[in-house]
Amino acid sequence: MENEVTMYSFRSNPHKQQPVKKTVLRQYRELVDAVKGTLIPSIPKEGWIRTVRKALDMSGAQLADRAGMTRNRISVLERREADGDITLNQLRQLAEALDCDFSYTLKPKKAVSDIMQERALMIATIEVKKASKNMFLEAQSVSKEKENILINELAEEIMRAGGRKLWGKNMEDKVF
Repeated sequence: MENEVTMYSFRSNPHKQQPVKKTVLRQYRELVDAVKGTLIPSIPKEGWIRTVRKALDMSGAQLADRAGMTRNRISVLERREADGDITLNQLRQLAEALDCDFSYTLKPKKAVSDIMQERALMIATIEVKKASKNMFLEAQSVSKEKENILINELAEEIMRAGGRKLWGKNMEDKVF
């Protein structure tokens, strides 16, 4: 009895995974929400490559030499960046040649929780309205007040269910 070892496995008990999953989701949301409040400069009309190169008083040929490319290739990439048709790897390579840090950002327009809440409410509204229509046809309609309560309860349920309920393909077919 003294040397008895009890082994635990996350896989054997699905309830043990929930706190880990919730922690990971919270960390993702905090990371994305942190970007929301940052000021990101707009892309210059000529693109960052040409703008930084000119600011450094560097010719296209000099940048080509530093990047191991031809002058023509630099010109093409500068135009492609301005047109929004350049790859992240190409930008990264040219940023290195320009002695710049490279980063890109997806900045959410709203807090992640607001985006999710709005989505859940939209899905819940569609589902409840559809059910209300059927109930009306069966002479069992509910008041607007009760309908709003049902929408909020269903939205909370969708939020708790998470990703599949919130962003599932079937839901998008119905919503969009």
